[in-house]
Amino acid sequence: MKYFITFEGGEGSGKSTQATLLSRSLSKVKEKNILTREPGGTIFSEKIRRLLVNKNKYDISSDTELLLIYASRHEHLREKVIPSLKKKTVICDRFIHSTLSYQINIKNFRQKINFVHKNFAYNLNPDLTFLLDISPEEGIKRSLRIKKSETRFEEKSKNFHIKVRNTLLTLSKKDKKILKIDASQSKKTVHYSIIDHINSKSFFKKLIPYSV
Repeated sequence: MKYFITFEGGEGSGKSTQATLLSRSLSKVKEKNILTREPGGTIFSEKIRRLLVNKNKYDISSDTELLLIYASRHEHLREKVIPSLKKKTVICDRFIHSTLSYQINIKNFRQKINFVHKNFAYNLNPDLTFLLDISPEEGIKRSLRIKKSETRFEEKSKNFHIKVRNTLLTLSKKDKKILKIDASQSKKTVHYSIIDHINSKSFFKKLIPYSV
Protein backbone atom coordinates (compact mmCIF):
# COMPACT_ATOMS: atom_id res chain seq x y z
CA MET A 1 0.00 0.00 0.00
CA LYS A 2 1.15 3.51 -0.81
CA TYR A 3 0.75 6.62 1.32
CA PHE A 4 -2.54 8.38 2.03
CA ILE A 5 -1.73 12.08 2.59
CA THR A 6 -4.40 14.61 3.56
CA PHE A 7 -4.60 18.38 3.80
CA GLU A 8 -6.74 20.06 6.44
CA GLY A 9 -7.52 23.60 7.49
CA GLY A 10 -10.19 26.24 7.67
CA GLU A 11 -11.68 28.14 4.76
CA GLY A 12 -9.06 29.93 2.65
CA SER A 13 -6.09 28.16 4.22
CA GLY A 14 -4.67 27.11 0.85
CA LYS A 15 -5.27 23.36 1.12
CA SER A 16 -6.19 22.84 -2.52
CA THR A 17 -3.19 24.84 -3.74
CA GLN A 18 -0.72 22.98 -1.54
CA ALA A 19 -2.20 19.57 -2.38
CA THR A 20 -1.74 20.37 -6.08
CA LEU A 21 1.85 21.53 -5.56
CA LEU A 22 2.70 18.34 -3.69
CA SER A 23 1.21 16.26 -6.50
CA ARG A 24 3.38 18.12 -9.02
CA SER A 25 6.49 17.58 -6.89
CA LEU A 26 5.86 13.83 -6.71
CA SER A 27 5.21 13.67 -10.44
CA LYS A 28 8.58 15.32 -11.11
CA VAL A 29 10.33 12.23 -9.76
CA LYS A 30 7.80 9.85 -11.34
CA GLU A 31 6.19 9.00 -8.01
CA LYS A 32 2.71 7.88 -9.06
CA ASN A 33 -0.03 9.79 -7.30
CA ILE A 34 -3.61 10.97 -7.59
CA LEU A 35 -5.13 14.19 -6.34
CA THR A 36 -8.67 14.10 -4.97
CA ARG A 37 -10.96 15.88 -2.52
CA GLU A 38 -13.77 15.52 -0.01
CA PRO A 39 -16.64 15.81 -0.07
CA GLY A 40 -16.44 14.60 -3.66
CA GLY A 41 -13.83 12.76 -5.66
CA THR A 42 -16.18 10.68 -7.82
CA ILE A 43 -19.13 11.60 -10.06
CA PHE A 44 -21.70 10.50 -7.47
CA SER A 45 -19.81 11.97 -4.51
CA GLU A 46 -19.53 15.32 -6.29
CA LYS A 47 -23.33 15.43 -6.55
CA ILE A 48 -23.53 15.09 -2.77
CA ARG A 49 -20.82 17.74 -2.41
CA ARG A 50 -23.05 20.29 -4.12
CA LEU A 51 -25.74 19.70 -1.49
CA LEU A 52 -23.22 20.16 1.31
CA VAL A 53 -21.11 23.15 0.28
CA ASN A 54 -23.23 25.28 -2.05
CA LYS A 55 -25.43 27.96 -0.59
CA ASN A 56 -28.97 26.58 -0.83
CA LYS A 57 -32.47 26.87 0.60
CA TYR A 58 -32.35 23.53 2.42
CA ASP A 59 -32.08 23.57 6.18
CA ILE A 60 -30.81 20.06 6.88
CA SER A 61 -30.10 18.70 10.35
CA SER A 62 -26.56 18.09 11.59
CA ASP A 63 -27.17 14.33 11.61
CA THR A 64 -28.37 14.43 7.99
CA GLU A 65 -25.26 16.37 7.02
CA LEU A 66 -23.03 13.76 8.66
CA LEU A 67 -24.81 10.92 6.86
CA LEU A 68 -24.45 12.72 3.53
CA ILE A 69 -20.74 13.20 4.19
CA TYR A 70 -20.32 9.49 4.82
CA ALA A 71 -22.42 8.46 1.83
CA SER A 72 -20.06 10.57 -0.27
CA ARG A 73 -16.97 9.26 1.56
CA HIS A 74 -17.97 5.62 1.25
CA GLU A 75 -18.34 5.89 -2.54
CA HIS A 76 -15.13 7.91 -2.81
CA LEU A 77 -13.11 5.37 -0.86
CA ARG A 78 -14.71 2.34 -2.49
CA GLU A 79 -14.42 3.57 -6.04
CA LYS A 80 -11.25 5.65 -6.02
CA VAL A 81 -9.07 5.87 -2.93
CA ILE A 82 -8.78 2.23 -1.80
CA PRO A 83 -8.07 0.85 -5.31
CA SER A 84 -5.56 3.64 -6.02
CA LEU A 85 -3.59 3.10 -2.80
CA LYS A 86 -2.42 -0.25 -4.09
CA LYS A 87 -0.07 1.47 -6.53
CA LYS A 88 -0.25 5.22 -6.01
CA THR A 89 0.10 7.83 -3.29
CA VAL A 90 -3.29 9.44 -2.72
CA ILE A 91 -3.38 13.16 -1.86
CA CYS A 92 -6.75 14.27 -0.51
CA ASP A 93 -8.05 17.78 0.15
CA ARG A 94 -9.94 17.22 3.46
CA PHE A 95 -10.80 13.96 5.19
CA ILE A 96 -11.65 12.70 8.70
CA HIS A 97 -10.16 15.65 10.61
CA SER A 98 -12.49 18.06 8.79
CA THR A 99 -15.43 15.89 9.82
CA LEU A 100 -14.30 15.89 13.44
CA SER A 101 -13.94 19.69 13.37
CA TYR A 102 -16.89 20.85 11.28
CA GLN A 103 -19.58 18.53 12.67
CA ILE A 104 -19.16 19.75 16.24
CA ASN A 105 -22.83 20.72 16.58
CA ILE A 106 -23.97 17.09 16.49
CA LYS A 107 -25.04 15.62 19.83
CA ASN A 108 -22.55 12.87 20.82
CA PHE A 109 -20.75 13.66 17.56
CA ARG A 110 -17.53 11.81 18.42
CA GLN A 111 -19.35 8.53 19.05
CA LYS A 112 -21.40 8.87 15.88
CA ILE A 113 -18.39 9.76 13.72
CA ASN A 114 -16.35 6.88 15.15
CA PHE A 115 -19.20 4.48 14.35
CA VAL A 116 -19.78 5.56 10.75
CA HIS A 117 -16.05 5.87 10.06
CA LYS A 118 -15.39 2.34 11.25
CA ASN A 119 -18.35 0.81 9.44
CA PHE A 120 -18.63 2.91 6.27
CA ALA A 121 -15.15 4.33 5.67
CA TYR A 122 -13.04 1.17 6.07
CA ASN A 123 -11.70 2.75 9.28
CA LEU A 124 -9.10 4.39 7.03
CA ASN A 125 -6.88 7.08 8.53
CA PRO A 126 -4.19 9.18 6.84
CA ASP A 127 -0.52 8.28 7.01
CA LEU A 128 0.31 11.97 7.08
CA THR A 129 -1.79 15.12 7.47
CA PHE A 130 -0.78 18.72 6.85
CA LEU A 131 -2.84 21.16 8.90
CA LEU A 132 -2.66 24.59 7.29
CA ASP A 133 -3.48 26.93 10.14
CA ILE A 134 -4.77 30.45 9.59
CA SER A 135 -6.99 32.85 11.50
CA PRO A 136 -10.66 32.58 10.48
CA GLU A 137 -10.77 36.29 9.60
CA GLU A 138 -7.86 36.06 7.14
CA GLY A 139 -8.92 32.69 5.76
CA ILE A 140 -12.49 33.72 4.98
CA LYS A 141 -11.26 36.98 3.46
CA ARG A 142 -9.00 34.97 1.16
CA SER A 143 -11.71 32.47 0.30
CA LEU A 144 -14.29 35.09 -0.63
CA ARG A 145 -11.87 36.71 -3.09
CA ILE A 146 -12.51 33.71 -5.35
CA LYS A 147 -15.75 33.78 -7.33
CA LYS A 148 -17.53 30.52 -6.54
CA SER A 149 -20.86 29.06 -5.50
CA GLU A 150 -19.39 27.04 -2.61
CA THR A 151 -19.93 29.63 0.12
CA ARG A 152 -22.18 27.80 2.59
CA PHE A 153 -19.48 27.46 5.22
CA GLU A 154 -17.93 30.88 4.65
CA GLU A 155 -21.28 32.36 5.65
CA LYS A 156 -21.35 30.64 9.02
CA SER A 157 -20.64 32.70 12.13
CA LYS A 158 -17.20 33.80 13.26
CA ASN A 159 -17.69 31.77 16.43
CA PHE A 160 -18.28 28.61 14.36
CA HIS A 161 -14.99 29.08 12.48
CA ILE A 162 -13.11 29.77 15.71
CA LYS A 163 -14.43 26.46 17.09
CA VAL A 164 -13.36 24.65 13.91
CA ARG A 165 -9.85 26.08 14.14
CA ASN A 166 -9.51 25.26 17.84
CA THR A 167 -10.67 21.70 17.27
CA LEU A 168 -8.18 21.20 14.45
CA LEU A 169 -5.38 22.56 16.64
CA THR A 170 -6.38 20.24 19.48
CA LEU A 171 -6.36 17.26 17.12
CA SER A 172 -2.88 18.21 15.88
CA LYS A 173 -1.53 18.21 19.43
CA LYS A 174 -2.78 14.68 20.01
CA ASP A 175 -1.70 13.09 16.73
CA LYS A 176 1.97 12.87 15.70
CA LYS A 177 0.93 12.25 12.12
CA ILE A 178 -0.44 15.80 11.85
CA LEU A 179 2.01 18.59 11.01
CA LYS A 180 0.75 22.11 11.69
CA ILE A 181 2.01 24.79 9.31
CA ASP A 182 1.44 28.54 9.51
CA ALA A 183 -0.70 29.13 6.40
CA SER A 184 -0.44 32.93 6.68
CA GLN A 185 3.02 32.60 5.11
CA SER A 186 3.58 32.79 1.35
CA LYS A 187 2.48 29.93 -0.90
CA LYS A 188 6.13 29.17 -1.63
CA THR A 189 7.18 29.09 2.03
CA VAL A 190 4.32 26.74 2.96
CA HIS A 191 5.16 24.45 0.03
CA TYR A 192 8.84 24.34 1.03
CA SER A 193 7.85 23.39 4.60
CA ILE A 194 5.75 20.50 3.29
CA ILE A 195 8.43 19.13 0.98
CA ASP A 196 11.16 19.58 3.61
CA HIS A 197 9.10 17.60 6.13
CA ILE A 198 8.47 14.76 3.68
CA ASN A 199 12.17 14.61 2.79
CA SER A 200 13.27 14.74 6.43
CA LYS A 201 11.16 11.65 7.17
CA SER A 202 12.32 9.85 3.99
CA PHE A 203 8.76 8.93 3.08
CA PHE A 204 9.65 8.08 -0.51
CA LYS A 205 13.27 6.98 -0.04
CA LYS A 206 14.29 9.68 -2.50
CA LEU A 207 14.38 13.45 -2.38
CA ILE A 208 11.22 15.15 -3.58
CA PRO A 209 11.85 18.45 -5.39
CA TYR A 210 10.01 21.72 -4.94
CA SER A 211 7.52 22.56 -7.66
CA VAL A 212 7.58 26.37 -7.26
